[in-house]
Amino acid sequence: MKIEFDKDSEDGSQTLKQEESPETLQLCAEGASFGEPVKVDLSVSKIGNQLICRGNVKTSAQLECSRCLAIYDQPIISNLDFVVDFGENPQEFKSEEDNYFIADPFADFFEIDNLVREIVILALPLKPLCSEDCKGLCPICGTDLNKSQCSCVKKEVDPRWEKLKGLLGDKS
Repeated sequence: MKIEFDKDSEDGSQTLKQEESPETLQLCAEGASFGEPVKVDLSVSKIGNQLICRGNVKTSAQLECSRCLAIYDQPIISNLDFVVDFGENPQEFKSEEDNYFIADPFADFFEIDNLVREIVILALPLKPLCSEDCKGLCPICGTDLNKSQCSCVKKEVDPRWEKLKGLLGDKS
């Protein structure tokens, strides 16, 4: 994906809608597979020798739930905000929070594949869950507790607490 610009134009404003396959973007993350294209909607405004770019990235990833191990689709929608400076003497930019890139002053486009790939990977959840109320798997028999209940007895007491059990008068 790239943003094409005309440095001599006063009004470099444009709206870009681009779509790329995950393979073209070399999009890969452990535990995730990407089956649908990555869509980028971007509004680009030219101010002096800078392009101010704002938009979003949309795609979907297939992830494995960390509780029940089911495969599910996770929609990914993330903001994309950055500045491209293509002037011959780019100004110093002190903020570490903003995305600020220096482009070749003789180029007429700016490649955003790496930025889009980074945005998508950072939008993946650290602990993927198929739903907030996922019950997970039974630790004894492995039954998916979202689909059925198991008959396992789950009353396991940590042996370190066994001596305290008598203090409360619990004889069970």
